[in-house]
Amino acid sequence: MNATDPTDKHGGRDSERVKMALAAGAIVGTWFWDVAHDRLTVDEALTHAFGLEPGAAHRELRLEQVLAAVHPDDHAQLATAISDALMRGGRYAHQYRARNAEGQYRWIEAIGRVDLDTAGRATGFQGVLIDIEERRQIETERDHAQALLRSFMDAAPGVVYAKDRQGRLLIGNHGTTELIGVPPEQYVGRTDAELLGDPAQAAAVMATDERIMSTGQSQQLEEEVNFPDGRRAHWLSTKAPLRDAEGTVIGLIGTSLDITERKAAEARHQEIEERYRLAARATNDAIWDWRMADGQVVWNEALADLFGHRLMESDAQWWLDHIHPDDRARVDTDIHTVIESDGTAWQSEYRFRRNDGTYADVLDRGAVLRGADGVPLRMIGAMLDLSARKAAEAALAESEERLRLATEAGDMGFWDVDLVHDVLIWPPRTKAMFGISPGVEVSLDDFYNGLHPLDRELTSAAFAAAADPARRALYDVEYRTIGKEDGVVRWVAAKGRGHFEGDRCVRVVGVVIDVTARKAADARLQELNEHLESRVAEEVAERTRVEEALRQSQKMEAVGQLTGGIAHDFNNMLAAVIGPLDLLALRLGDADPLITRYIDMAIDGANRAAQLTQRLLAFSRQQPLQPVPVDANRLVSGMSDLFVHSLGGGIRLETRLAPDLWLTFADANQLENVILNLAVNARDAMPGGGRLAVETSNCVVIPATADTHPGVTGGEYILITVSDNGVGMSQEVIAKAFDPFFTTKQVGQGTGLGLSQVYGFVKQSAGHVKLCSEVGHGTTVKLYLPRLLAEAALVDTPITSGTTLPAGSRELILVVEDEPAVRQFSVEALTALGYEVLSADGAAAALDLLDGHADIALLFTDVVMPEVNGRQLADQALRRRPGLKVLFTTGYSRNALERDGVIDPGVQLIGKPFTVDTLATRVRAVLGETR
Repeated sequence: MNATDPTDKHGGRDSERVKMALAAGAIVGTWFWDVAHDRLTVDEALTHAFGLEPGAAHRELRLEQVLAAVHPDDHAQLATAISDALMRGGRYAHQYRARNAEGQYRWIEAIGRVDLDTAGRATGFQGVLIDIEERRQIETERDHAQALLRSFMDAAPGVVYAKDRQGRLLIGNHGTTELIGVPPEQYVGRTDAELLGDPAQAAAVMATDERIMSTGQSQQLEEEVNFPDGRRAHWLSTKAPLRDAEGTVIGLIGTSLDITERKAAEARHQEIEERYRLAARATNDAIWDWRMADGQVVWNEALADLFGHRLMESDAQWWLDHIHPDDRARVDTDIHTVIESDGTAWQSEYRFRRNDGTYADVLDRGAVLRGADGVPLRMIGAMLDLSARKAAEAALAESEERLRLATEAGDMGFWDVDLVHDVLIWPPRTKAMFGISPGVEVSLDDFYNGLHPLDRELTSAAFAAAADPARRALYDVEYRTIGKEDGVVRWVAAKGRGHFEGDRCVRVVGVVIDVTARKAADARLQELNEHLESRVAEEVAERTRVEEALRQSQKMEAVGQLTGGIAHDFNNMLAAVIGPLDLLALRLGDADPLITRYIDMAIDGANRAAQLTQRLLAFSRQQPLQPVPVDANRLVSGMSDLFVHSLGGGIRLETRLAPDLWLTFADANQLENVILNLAVNARDAMPGGGRLAVETSNCVVIPATADTHPGVTGGEYILITVSDNGVGMSQEVIAKAFDPFFTTKQVGQGTGLGLSQVYGFVKQSAGHVKLCSEVGHGTTVKLYLPRLLAEAALVDTPITSGTTLPAGSRELILVVEDEPAVRQFSVEALTALGYEVLSADGAAAALDLLDGHADIALLFTDVVMPEVNGRQLADQALRRRPGLKVLFTTGYSRNALERDGVIDPGVQLIGKPFTVDTLATRVRAVLGETR
């Protein structure tokens, strides 16, 4: 790594490198950093080289954005280099890695200059980036090759050296230094005549070297060497001409190994080798002796007898070439792993080619003979022909495979009992019938213990009869098993016969089939035959019930969709009524009491219409809920005043609240309305007075209690029960009780939306509602609301106070609404609240205004609009203006829009119709948000 060069003496060289890089197309980008004003600009090429966002070249960047692409290991040094350059000024050059647009790190060199003002402060920093990835690779490969060469020379045993054409030493390893007896700096550049004390020995060495360099032929020879300390040794030397790139001989390279001990060992082992040759002739295995020094392999006569190759000597490559191609690489790798490590024994199975071209399966074993220094000298081994054994194993495997396929095709398992050795053989399929895992060992005890107690005596007797030499009966029995591991009861059918040697049964072999399904089918068929008439009646009744439930569900869904659509359109119309009335009342104040009364009457009527809309949305399960953790006991207790005012003196109220009641997650206000609605209905059903009970409890619906809670999905619920002893309902009325606009009250006494609102709210809260009633015996309504399993704190409903509307500070708001009346009201209301307002009837006009007014602080848009909806408009606006605040409005509910994926759960939303008060509060809250 290099940093700033304060003298700038390399400026000319950098200019030349830049010109060369331009010509070669190596420059990958340029930059200019206005240091004084901290403005950094880059070109398109640098944007790609650093993987920056598209378009980054067209705007000013921060230095941190560019440095984010630098490799973590290079970041600290780069930051230091930049800091030094800014302090010193002048030339700057530094190498580091950067991640490009494809996510790859590449080496680059930054070359630039820092300009300083008269006070020594950096004013400008500009430069270019050059791709040096290939150069770095070349340098790395060069350094690696040099290091490898040095390591090879240092690690090589014996003497390793190189000489020039005149016989002067160019390089030598540790062995060379030991042989000559002086350090390298004293012998490099000198000839053997100058170094060796024995002139005759030096002359012989140099003559040999000259012959090899002149002929250009490599040579291996044994040399007698005299060490400076008087020791004499035998060396095995390999010398070869050293050539330049054009092939001209420019010197000599050589290696020498001390074979003094080997020479002595050869004499000692001569007698042993003779004994080995005699033993090799006496065996039927193909014995081989591989000499490592020259690769020669000596074979015995069994090579011809077993494989037809009539030769006594070969090289190692001949043996390797006769190994099957699919086995060759594996065997070559394995045997060299043993030789090149400290291993002494090798063994492998492979296919060896006979003289006739066929292959024999062989087991080959070998032992490595090493010298005192651990160097492998020879390897001796024996090849055993496995062809006959392999053929027998293949035949056995084929037989076993046929047996396996036959048993699998028949969906059966087999079993084999060895009575002589008390061994039981079960394949995985048979073990599964006794509930035992495939890898578990089994015995006859597992068979007897796995029998069903009612079948154990009969099955054991049948097995004994099959193994009895006097009876030799067919083992044919059906019995039940009890799974050892899983406890499952299964029916199996088994057949088998005993195998006898004289008067003794040695084995009992057979097959077994799982007949559990057949037995169950037989039982069902028998039961069906016995109870056919009653079953038919039950099935018909069940089908009728299911069809009726389906028709009711389809009817409720259709009405829900219709009412939801009507409510949405009605909300849009009410928004154009309530808003302007509210705005008119705000502007008139108390100027004219008569006009104020008329406006209040209109607002009251519109609000009641809005409440009716909310009931329609509740039935269609589209009302805007605000669910929070709710303690139903607290909620019911807090309704005491409402019950007193709503029920009158003739109704006796009883509340039974369960201790330790679970929490539920629901809209507390809506739940309160539902309970009050049910209480008022109960009051109307008891015109002469009576008893009303509100009860809470924890409820767990499981298969064992499903009959007590018909139609309720299994799970944990809180149960709120509202019951009375009033006039009750007939079955015909119960069937229509939850239908919208259905009522048994007199005209003007009810809308028919009470129970339908209850039904919609509970379903929207993922719960269930059940209605039980009998004429003359009162009515009971049960609300099942899911238990809140997560830890959560109870949330109290916030209470707002004060009448002062939150005013604006002349912020600019863009209103987008396709309904002209609602758009006009929104504009005038926001203007009255102290905001600057622009308006548009759709996304296209809104985006044009957004591009033309950089000071727009808030986008207030309808969600449901033709062509481009509000969510899509907001997405496009936020891509252009990431800091823009957004407030949505809609006549639909938040729940429906979130369910359909139109908006996300966390966005700000105000429902139609809305008042000026609500609009003021919500706009102020959104503008005050901190993202």
